[in-house]
Amino acid sequence: MTHRALVTGAAGSIGEAVVDELVGQGFEVDAWDIVEPRTRPGVTTAAVDLRRPVDRALVRPYELVFHLASVTENRDDRSTLVDHLDSLGMTAHLLDALGEQPPGAVVTTSSQLVYASGPQHPDEDSRVAAGTGFAAAKISSEAFLEAFGHRSGVPTAALRLANIVGPTTRRGVVHDFVRRAGEAAAAGDPVRITGSTHHRRSFLSLTDCASAIVGLAGALPGSAPGQRVFNIANFDSVSIADVADVVATVTGVAFDVETHSDEPAWRGDPGTVLPDTARLAATGWRPESTSRAAVHQAAAGLWASRAGR
Repeated sequence: MTHRALVTGAAGSIGEAVVDELVGQGFEVDAWDIVEPRTRPGVTTAAVDLRRPVDRALVRPYELVFHLASVTENRDDRSTLVDHLDSLGMTAHLLDALGEQPPGAVVTTSSQLVYASGPQHPDEDSRVAAGTGFAAAKISSEAFLEAFGHRSGVPTAALRLANIVGPTTRRGVVHDFVRRAGEAAAAGDPVRITGSTHHRRSFLSLTDCASAIVGLAGALPGSAPGQRVFNIANFDSVSIADVADVVATVTGVAFDVETHSDEPAWRGDPGTVLPDTARLAATGWRPESTSRAAVHQAAAGLWASRAGR
């Protein structure tokens, strides 16, 4: 029997990792993105713009569907509410297209940024709040998926990701510090870091993230309808100052980490948020890399890609 999965947002760093994980488990994969994803054996690629209705001829019977496509800018000072409407449109268009051939299960990637400010260890039942346009779109997409599950009888899951890092990620503090290290090296200056450097984050490698996503989705087909929610994060954490130390070690560029502050780095910055992972751990899943190792792997890959330009 052929096991077939669909991955949207398959050209992104997490999407590519999920496709690779699925292929490694013997799945045939349909990979969609607004730009055609990378081809490899076992993968059928297509350039699909989910901001518009889906060509039904592209849809096949799927055991698993992974909806990763979304607007990824999470800062309100770099995006508008209209930008984030695209994420909701992508979700609605995909689910509408799946209605004629309901899959075995559908999962979507959400974010730890949906949690209301305050609790530093939110579990999946903690209150959510639309503190930013990005969070509003993620909360709404979770709700649309839940509605699809009720209508179709398909089991669904919303996976709230923490900080996912790897050599191909182009967003977040690790990428920012590596970029700044490159600029500082060219100028012969140290990198000066100010602000809330004592705040802690959970960092999960791309490969660990993909194994968690695929493992959780794979347990859904045949289960009772309803939406599950999981926090996807590492089981440990490091501070922003620790990230600077790792990037300094990788790049050989000095980092000057200045006085701690409780001022947010940007409007909507949650400070220290370490999602509770008890529900994830109860499935038996374990990460291969610690947060510090994940940061080191990501920084090394990003630095090497800069050197190879």
